[in-house]
Amino acid sequence: MDAQEAIIVEVGIPVRSVNWVRAYPGRDKSGKPCIYVIMGQQADNLFVLQIDPETGAFRQFVADKPNSNYPISTYMDKSGRLYIGSAYSGRLFCFDPDADSLVDLGEINQGNATFPCRIDEDKDGVLWIGSYGTADLTSYDPKSGQFTRYGRMDDVDMYNYPLVNADGRIANLIRMTKPHVVVFDPKSGERKTVGPIITQGQGTIDIIKGEDGIVYIDSSEGKFRIEGMEAVKVDRIPPPKAISMALPDGSTFRFIDASDLIYRKLEVRKPNGEVKRFDLNYEASGSDIFYNHLGPDGCLYGSSILPLHLFRYNPNNNELVDLGKCSTAGGEAYSMANLDGKMYISSYPGATISIYDPSKPYHFGTNPDDNPRDIGRIDNISYRPRSTISAGGRIWTASLPDYGMWGGPLSYFDPKTEEKKAYYRVCGDASCYTLAYLPDQELIAVGTSIYGGSGTQPKVNQAVIFLWDYRAEKKVWEGTLDRPVNTFNALLAGEDGKIYGTAVGGGIKPELFVFDPASLKFINKIPLPSGHPLDLGLQNGPDGKIYGFTSYCIYRLDPSTLEIKVLVDGDFSIAGPIIGENIYFSKGHILKYVKIF
Repeated sequence: MDAQEAIIVEVGIPVRSVNWVRAYPGRDKSGKPCIYVIMGQQADNLFVLQIDPETGAFRQFVADKPNSNYPISTYMDKSGRLYIGSAYSGRLFCFDPDADSLVDLGEINQGNATFPCRIDEDKDGVLWIGSYGTADLTSYDPKSGQFTRYGRMDDVDMYNYPLVNADGRIANLIRMTKPHVVVFDPKSGERKTVGPIITQGQGTIDIIKGEDGIVYIDSSEGKFRIEGMEAVKVDRIPPPKAISMALPDGSTFRFIDASDLIYRKLEVRKPNGEVKRFDLNYEASGSDIFYNHLGPDGCLYGSSILPLHLFRYNPNNNELVDLGKCSTAGGEAYSMANLDGKMYISSYPGATISIYDPSKPYHFGTNPDDNPRDIGRIDNISYRPRSTISAGGRIWTASLPDYGMWGGPLSYFDPKTEEKKAYYRVCGDASCYTLAYLPDQELIAVGTSIYGGSGTQPKVNQAVIFLWDYRAEKKVWEGTLDRPVNTFNALLAGEDGKIYGTAVGGGIKPELFVFDPASLKFINKIPLPSGHPLDLGLQNGPDGKIYGFTSYCIYRLDPSTLEIKVLVDGDFSIAGPIIGENIYFSKGHILKYVKIF
């Protein structure tokens, strides 16, 4: 089959859900009470719902600037205007009831503020916005419509969560590697670190605005009141200022399906006990797909992103169904593995493990009889479980670590004993990233990445591959290619007993390589077709050949000749399994396949 002959077929959109949901009491243009709900989505921009609490009727306002998918930070000011900091466009939006529209106010700090972390308001009505990726601080004056950029509040870390103190100075909570507080004086331009500095994972720190309007530090090293440019130790912190989230008549509201990450059923409860429930049929464009997996029952299973829903596609009857929540983690499933008829789902955040038996009814929970059953984090450091395999009767994960940390572990869960164990610092400041099982040698091949948790910079220069003897619990070999590698982002044990993988980064083009576990040597490097090789993008085909994905194509490798042939040109974001005659994949929120056999 030539690449130009391949026909890509759309299966459909498995999940249409929303994220970063926040609700506020407010008023409409006429002054009538209403409920505002802000929702994010992947296949289109964020939107605002204006809901009549008496009837459930609503209007939907969609942001009009590209890449404004996530309403990361929101704030309703004293006048009832609703401000939204969007990622990853880094723009500030405002829904003004008087203007009756969702307005783009502009970029918060071009090229620097892609992820607005927090918004707060000073006594003059000026908004203060802290952002990721340069821990910068920006103010916005609604009266003049002007932004003022004050630059970085820390020279190393990347996240800034500001609160305005009673004296007008700004307390900036800086995260992630060494969380601490920086006080900034807008009048003088002075900035100063105050209070404790906590190494990530070795303590806690947060800032709270008390009912007195003063900002306090609450940390594992004590409590402090911020006075001017100093932090003064105190015995207690007053409760935060109470903010009413009720409508003027005292009615309260909530999504009764929020715990299932659906946000369609709104409940309004009046002070006299009267309850109204509304089904909101707003338009949701679709949730991006993060991972695709061949289940033990021959169906394709996958995970959506923010929120994490498990979906299933049955190729025998073309049924595509959103199964719903499958983990206490709300992000996405990074990887899955099969063992003894069950699926093991590894999810972000926290490398949280869920066990699902497709042969039994679906009922998510944390109790022994639930299915899927969430069994919690696999260890205390793993956060993004990039790869999951079954080996030696256990489930193994390779993960990037928690925010602000280095050293992603290799970990396992034993289904028979429910024992969990992590091998911390097994690759130093690098992270375990990809896994392949060598059953004949009773070894696991581990590919690493130079990267640590979010908010960190690499401390190592070269990724490696090591062989792990899971019985002896030790490395038996470690090595790397004779080229710079940032990440070994796919590993596959071929039918010939060799390891095939893709290496990326280091300022040169990605390559496919062959490693011989018998001689412990890298024996070949092969140029890849155009595009970036997708994570976990290699699999064995039923014809003895190896199939791989880049962002621009699907290709086939003949292990006997090491010749690569491009089968399908296109645009690919998430690799998927071969089922029958078809190879599956996804682009954004749509599940697709192409017939290759």
